[in-house]
Amino acid sequence: PNMKHLLLSIYCFLALDSLFCQKHDYVWLSGAYNLADDSATNFILDFKTFPPVVDKIDSKIFITLDNGSISDKDGDLTFYTNMCKIKNREHETLYNGEGLSLGPFHDFYCGANGSYPLLQGVFALPGKDKTYDLFHLRGLIDPPGPNLVCWIGALLHSRIDMNAQQGKGEVVFKDSVLLEACLQTACANRHANGRDWWILAADNTENRFYRFLSTPDGIEGPWIQDIENPTTQDTFFYLGWSEFSPDGEYFLVYDVHSGAAVYSFDRCTGLLSSLWHLPGDPDSYGWSAAFSPDSRFVYIVKDQFASIRQFDLHAADITASQTTVAVWDSFFYYLPGSSGGNGGRQTFFGFFQHGPDGKLYNWAGDTKYMHVMNFPNRKGTQCDVIQRAVELPYHTFGANAYYPNYRLGPVDGSVCDSLGIDNLPVALFRYDLEDSLAPLAFTFTDLSYYAPTNWHWDFGDGSSSQDTSPVHVFPAAGTYNVCLTVSNAFAADTFCRQIQVGTVGLSELLPVLPLARVSPNPCGDLLRVSLPAMTGENPVFVLFDMFGRPILTRTLTHFETPLDTKRLPAGMYGWQLRYRGVVAQSGKVVKQ
Repeated sequence: PNMKHLLLSIYCFLALDSLFCQKHDYVWLSGAYNLADDSATNFILDFKTFPPVVDKIDSKIFITLDNGSISDKDGDLTFYTNMCKIKNREHETLYNGEGLSLGPFHDFYCGANGSYPLLQGVFALPGKDKTYDLFHLRGLIDPPGPNLVCWIGALLHSRIDMNAQQGKGEVVFKDSVLLEACLQTACANRHANGRDWWILAADNTENRFYRFLSTPDGIEGPWIQDIENPTTQDTFFYLGWSEFSPDGEYFLVYDVHSGAAVYSFDRCTGLLSSLWHLPGDPDSYGWSAAFSPDSRFVYIVKDQFASIRQFDLHAADITASQTTVAVWDSFFYYLPGSSGGNGGRQTFFGFFQHGPDGKLYNWAGDTKYMHVMNFPNRKGTQCDVIQRAVELPYHTFGANAYYPNYRLGPVDGSVCDSLGIDNLPVALFRYDLEDSLAPLAFTFTDLSYYAPTNWHWDFGDGSSSQDTSPVHVFPAAGTYNVCLTVSNAFAADTFCRQIQVGTVGLSELLPVLPLARVSPNPCGDLLRVSLPAMTGENPVFVLFDMFGRPILTRTLTHFETPLDTKRLPAGMYGWQLRYRGVVAQSGKVVKQ
């Protein structure tokens, strides 16, 4: 590593509350949806690796709508919760960790099926010395008002100390009441001073927003802003969602019934302004909405979960800018032991979740798949939605967790930039081979954070680029050391990755590797990928259509991996077996 990265690593180690090592969203936890199935454990998606790895873990708690898994500053799992229990990385219940938001609602739902059914019901903000502040909602069993309009009745605050109990963790206090009101959801955004956090909660019955400020000295507020909220209604906030844009400049609130509202947000004052509203449509509803990583686009699931629409916030007419970027391909997932029309579940578009790798992930309903949007900063269908790109160990439902943008810094030079904290950029990127028929052309996606203003790419072949996210064609197969240097007025940082282009030099990079057998060929509804041995190097199997577009990607963690191909059209397909991103084997298969 270069000296800047070494100094940054030392700084992260010495300052546990560092603003520059915030990887608290790097491990997602889900699974164990069918508690009657003894083989169904929880599993994680770990983004410390490239690409992320899906691993089963030795835990079994019911993960549905309300959940959170929190990593430490370096991206290692620290604790997780489904609101009924809080467990540490060793999968032991924390001291005083038997649930959050206690009361009749908790007793009924956690006692009946072990889950707390409030979407976006909990999130965590890191504090000093391995402490975490949790903000979570409380449901009401018998809420006042009509049509369960006050189903969510309070915003609460708890604190976890992961140094306590010999490092096993303790809930220091829980369920401190911040606000009792008829609420929608709550979410957080970094204050413009770069240290504190705004917490915003919308009222579900009035045009009113409540805001708090989380500081090292405690929680301040609430303050009230009365401003139009077209998503308020006379019924409960049904599977709604709210979030701030990654750059902190916009706030989104979405509801199945009443549509989406996007506001401008002032990170100094915490005030909203400049409303855009997309009304709800009873004939074209969906569950989820999300910003693109660059904060330009809003994606909304529509058409009874069967499509994804893109809206451009830079357009003069945002509503007229809408573009359909994906349409559900009518694929059904069948539970083990079921066939035909029995047990078929639609792999429609469910809830979005922001990947630390710059992708948007979408939980594919009550199934074992995730859809992936590879390039959400691109306009139109170039955002590249791949349906069922990730196959999970078990089926799950609505298991997306809410994370604020932990890697957002101060607004340098603003009137409230008063703490002397500067944006010191951190370089990071990923790379993709978009077209297997052009194996020398790589797409590089900038993932840097803390407000870089300049980019310099060194591709290791004598060429360079100043673009933010360039496409580069290498001159020949081989190994290249690609480095990205980002900078602004305060600092610079460099990050390098070694990239294998083509298949030359594989034996020098990796140990002796087992070759896969892909059968049967031709195949019907099922294709099997068999490995004669496992080396500890989990290979990735990629299936392409004849235009070179990846349509199925699986990490092979077993000797034999069955792949469901019943919905693939008949024709010729290409495939690759990759180790560490290097193509070790390739071939073709015919689907009948």
